[in-house]
Amino acid sequence: MDLQLKGKVVSVCGPDEAILDACRQALKAEGAVIASPTSDGAYPLADAVVAVGGVNPGSDLLEISDPDDLYAAWDDMTNAVSAYRSALPQMLEHKWGRFVWVGSAQAKSVDAEADELAAVTSLGMLGLNKVITGEVGSNGITANAVLRGGVATDEDVANAVTFLCSQGAAYLSGITITVDGGAGSGIF
Repeated sequence: MDLQLKGKVVSVCGPDEAILDACRQALKAEGAVIASPTSDGAYPLADAVVAVGGVNPGSDLLEISDPDDLYAAWDDMTNAVSAYRSALPQMLEHKWGRFVWVGSAQAKSVDAEADELAAVTSLGMLGLNKVITGEVGSNGITANAVLRGGVATDEDVANAVTFLCSQGAAYLSGITITVDGGAGSGIF
């Protein structure tokens, strides 16, 4: 299938190298050009930004005592926002752009084995996607999320991300796709 990504520059960033690599491979297979942050941490101009959050299995927000754990989650969000800000002027100029956050399905269904820290980070990014949709959506720019849960593989997530970066997803903005094979207990 041709997702019309040939030549589109996609910036891929975040701490989870396995998902990042799967996304890079899926996007390259559709002809996208992959750009990563530079060695000094600057984000490149891009047609699409894929930002991936970290994973903290079993994190209980009320029990976290190491502030570094909280800072890491905060860094995931601020890094994503920095990448979005870097890409937005070019997207506005071209009247085309895609933002995709990859986070935790725990944002929709926190349970006993929850990753509460990633859930809170993902909820914040879902809110940001709604703000972006409201403010610049009329310029051909979309902001969506893929939430990973259950036994979803990195490739399952990458396929959803690649679709959301495509021209075929032009009228999907502010949405969340949960990739969990139906294993989640969330009702929305």
